[in-house]
Amino acid sequence: MPDIEANTNIGRRDLIARLAAVALSFTGLTAFSRLSAAERGPIAARWDDRFELAVDLEIAPQQGSRWHRPYVAVWVEDASGKPVRTLSAWVNTEGRGPRYFRELRRWFSMERDQQDAGGPDLVATVSSATRPSGHYTVTWNGRDDRGNVVEQGTYRLIIEAAREHGTYQLMQQDLTLTSKPVTADLPGNEEIGRAHVEFRRRK
Repeated sequence: MPDIEANTNIGRRDLIARLAAVALSFTGLTAFSRLSAAERGPIAARWDDRFELAVDLEIAPQQGSRWHRPYVAVWVEDASGKPVRTLSAWVNTEGRGPRYFRELRRWFSMERDQQDAGGPDLVATVSSATRPSGHYTVTWNGRDDRGNVVEQGTYRLIIEAAREHGTYQLMQQDLTLTSKPVTADLPGNEEIGRAHVEFRRRK
């Protein structure tokens, strides 16, 4: 006759062992999840929509009958140098104009690489006519070239200018953009007389 009490004890021990194994597995999974989250680090805060980045720049006055309006590009890169958003590209898209796009060496190379990777055609979507001497303002609302909201953090503002029968100029300024106002002045040059950058509350 089977020993019912012995079988019952074995069944209980087997159930307890299985429950213990499940508990250990769950504990290990929880610890692994916590470790993975710790390895990933804290989640970066998204751009504060109460703020915008304003770039005030001056196209320097020139003299002489052979003066041509400069090509000017203003864009933002992240801390690793990856392009984030082109704020403006003042170029001539008619006649012989397109052949001079490449004079904006850094922006043109970046734009070609981005388009080859499936990104937007910035010449078609962002560019506009060249500007005469004077003061201009462009702003950034914290979106990338695809319209996605970026994270708070460190970014690099770049202003590039090139002019036929003129000079080539590249201006850069690193900025930490969080929820506090920031300002910076960039030294002027032959093409861009001055540039002032302000991370400010939206007006």
